[in-house]
Amino acid sequence: MSKERLFSISELASMFDVSSRTIRYYEEVGMLTSETRDSLTKQRSYTNQERIRLKLILRGKKLGFCLQEIKEMIELYEANPEGSDEKKRIIQHADRKIQEMNEQILQLQMLRDEIVSHKERYMNNLSSNDD
Repeated sequence: MSKERLFSISELASMFDVSSRTIRYYEEVGMLTSETRDSLTKQRSYTNQERIRLKLILRGKKLGFCLQEIKEMIELYEANPEGSDEKKRIIQHADRKIQEMNEQILQLQMLRDEIVSHKERYMNNLSSNDD
């Protein structure tokens, strides 16, 4: 039977273009766990499952979810990937994030319209001063 491949913290950091400190932080807040590969150096090592968790954490961050939401969604999925209650809770997180994004888009559109309006006023003011 072959041994599962383990990843060092530097391998994961390089793989996902994050700092080792970021990985240690995710471990400190309970989102990742490591094994000690070498009892003398205390070098951390991570399983493939932890590599996948890190990938999900980083994807969740990129999508704008907070760490607590990401942690809950990962734990829900891992506890019961086929469970309808778990999927409903994950969908609730997604719906809330979509609503937040829609509000941000509306605010940005309003800000853009305001900037365009000011720009047009200044352009008209310049044109009338050139006459």
